[in-house]
Amino acid sequence: MASRVTNESPPDLAAHDDEWADDEWDESEVEAHDRRRRLLTRGLPIVSVVVFLVLWQIVGNQIDPILLATPVNVIKAFWELVVGGQLGPAFGTAMGDLAVGYGLAVVVGIAVGVVMGRSPVVERVLNPYVNFFQATPLIALVPLVVIWFGVAFEARVAVTFMLAVWSIIINTASGVKETPRMLIDVTRVYKFNRWQTVSKVALPNAVPSIFAGLRIALGKALIGMVIAQMEISVTGLGGLVTDYGNAFKTAYLLAGVFTASLVGVIAAAVLEIVRRVLFSWTQGEDLGRG
Repeated sequence: MASRVTNESPPDLAAHDDEWADDEWDESEVEAHDRRRRLLTRGLPIVSVVVFLVLWQIVGNQIDPILLATPVNVIKAFWELVVGGQLGPAFGTAMGDLAVGYGLAVVVGIAVGVVMGRSPVVERVLNPYVNFFQATPLIALVPLVVIWFGVAFEARVAVTFMLAVWSIIINTASGVKETPRMLIDVTRVYKFNRWQTVSKVALPNAVPSIFAGLRIALGKALIGMVIAQMEISVTGLGGLVTDYGNAFKTAYLLAGVFTASLVGVIAAAVLEIVRRVLFSWTQGEDLGRG
């Protein structure tokens, strides 16, 4: 019996290989594009800072140094302050004022915010005062703080606390109030008491909102700390800024300002480390709410 002969041609292996090579080439192009994008994303801030410093140096060389010191002169002034032993004690004083004032604001703010978030009655009673002080330019109360606390450490802590606490209260109360009703119903089924409901349900749910308030409050606390040192005690970094400003030494003044900013950067880094270590599950949450 004769075998049937077919006219079907064998598969085109060369074409298949070409398609596979094209796919591999497309994947390599995508990977290269992603690498370039990541490099650009990471390098763009550095380039921006370098361009800013270069422009600052060029402009600063063209005008009176009393009006604007160049970055080179600011760095020299910073080093002279470090070597001369002025910057270290001033930095320590600033960190101490900020740590105590901001720390008290965190404790009081979270406690009051939780109570306001859990109790509608307390919220209605305290809400007008919280909103009033949040909207009030509290720097105007510095003379009153001096009358109450004098011109020493306590007054500086009071100003730092006074500027920071309200944002923490508002964000904490908001986060606690946003606890899903379903979770509250579960706590009732398991017969949780008030403390268990707050510690195991309400506070964990409010952590992203609380940290948003802590970040906002940190900036306000830093402002309060510097103003208190400038206006009340004339000490620390604020005192350095005031003294060199009065002497028209702009480079030293800016060195003090940038050191004060460094205090804020360190405090923000510590806050972020605490969040990552203790509340790693909040990674990616929106922490920018005000």
